[in-house]
Amino acid sequence: MNFVILKNTIKRNWKLMLVFLAVLCFYLSVILYLVDPADMEKVKDLFGMIGGMLDAFGINTAAMTSPLAYTASTFFSVLVMAFTMVFYVIQTRLLVLKPVDDTSIAYTLSAPVTRTSLILTQGFYLIGAMFVLFTGILITGCAWLGAMGDFDFPAYLNLVSVTFLLSTAVAMLSFFFSSAFCGTKLGSGLAAGVPIGLLILSMIVGAGGDKLKWLENISPFSWLDSVGIVSGNVDTWWMYPSFLAAIVLLLAASVWAFKRKQLPI
Repeated sequence: MNFVILKNTIKRNWKLMLVFLAVLCFYLSVILYLVDPADMEKVKDLFGMIGGMLDAFGINTAAMTSPLAYTASTFFSVLVMAFTMVFYVIQTRLLVLKPVDDTSIAYTLSAPVTRTSLILTQGFYLIGAMFVLFTGILITGCAWLGAMGDFDFPAYLNLVSVTFLLSTAVAMLSFFFSSAFCGTKLGSGLAAGVPIGLLILSMIVGAGGDKLKWLENISPFSWLDSVGIVSGNVDTWWMYPSFLAAIVLLLAASVWAFKRKQLPI
């Protein structure tokens, strides 16, 4: 990893990261502001008026028995995945695709910098940026939920951690496509299209109910049962090594593909 490139990458991208951090924390604060811990039935009635659309977004009104379960059902569903997806799709374009398209990457590679250190540094930055976003979510959630009374902090920490690893794994999939297909029209299409397609598939599975249950293994977004995690009904021990392995393998694959790529510069 090259610390000079990392420093310059942070200087160029910190504002974008800050904007998404603020949006995510603000949105989480708004949905928690609506909660009355003493009367969760009002919250259920509010969301119940929306009807069947909620299934597609992974929102389960029946599970809203506590502020923590409410947060897991509303925020830690399709919504947090969609917000963070917009962030890492933009970032992968700025980190890899744009420098190759406008040939500015040639100036970086003309210095004593190897392709391996360059793409590895960009990959580490993306992982670090995702970590910052979810750290903000963790702190914001703890502040609001703690103010509402006692809540199961280990369960919330587990949910945030698993969601972070899942989102980062898909972010690295986008990063891989950017690295492998930079300089071609396929680069932008695959880097954005594959994650979006996986999320849409997860929404279709949620809206389709038992009829489309067999499709849930295809999209990793369908593996996240946020309410089941905070209620203790879902085992998450296997998710940590699985998602961590996916992140490492996709980063290694990105380095391998970028090193062998014929760049149009």
